[in-house]
Amino acid sequence: MKLLVVLALCVAGALAGPEEDLWMQFNRRMPAAYYTKGIPDHPPFQGRIVGGVDADIANYPYQLSLRRASHSCGASVIALRWALSAAHCTFPVPAVTAVSLLGGSSDRELGGIVFAIEEIRNHPNYNDFTLVNDVCVLRTTTDLVGPNIAPIPLDPSGATHAPGSRAVLSGWGSTGSGPLPRILQRIDIPVVSQEACSSGWGAGMVTPDMICASEPGRDACGGDSGGPLVVAGQQIGIVSWGAVACQGVPPGVFARVAFPAIRSFIQTETGV
Repeated sequence: MKLLVVLALCVAGALAGPEEDLWMQFNRRMPAAYYTKGIPDHPPFQGRIVGGVDADIANYPYQLSLRRASHSCGASVIALRWALSAAHCTFPVPAVTAVSLLGGSSDRELGGIVFAIEEIRNHPNYNDFTLVNDVCVLRTTTDLVGPNIAPIPLDPSGATHAPGSRAVLSGWGSTGSGPLPRILQRIDIPVVSQEACSSGWGAGMVTPDMICASEPGRDACGGDSGGPLVVAGQQIGIVSWGAVACQGVPPGVFARVAFPAIRSFIQTETGV
């Protein structure tokens, strides 16, 4: 398994250019706590959408690209001046001038509107070792409005989703070979039970503030960190961590939007 980790990293290095190097800083994620538990190694998550298809931003107007000169993470529009993403994408909190948001375009290199940021707030109890409470909100200097830009409703506090519920994941993650795709990708995956997800990752890794989704050959780890997981028109998750193999076992892991400590943070900070 360790050999597979090395090979995966070598392949990723061979494919990476300056843009991919930047992107991988915030997407090759695995809780550091995992390696202290004496359980089998899994290659780290590299934020891929594998098996996805091109998507029209008109169908995903909430989708944003969180940028540090170029694409680094996903995000979503949740209010007129607020976007939602993962705390590991903005930890430690960068200068607001170092990041921006792009919305309204399927092509992350052409068109759309770039929005400046005036404030970044990570969950106060975010843990970069365990990725617990992996959520942040970003306030823009101008309203998040324009063609193909619209907020997505959020799961209410305490909401649950039956295993097998179909979810949509979108983003500009690597398709597995070559450079990052310019065109937005999307994939459909089912929600996985907490018990099955915990069993796949080992005791203590998947905490109540997390939700999982994947199926064999179509893994929820295949998406940009910080990007939205959506069921029935509501955002239920934020891409957090998972395995690079993207084969559905073990499942991809998301921050759970409906978890009371996460939902109350979002509501307190943004009013949503």
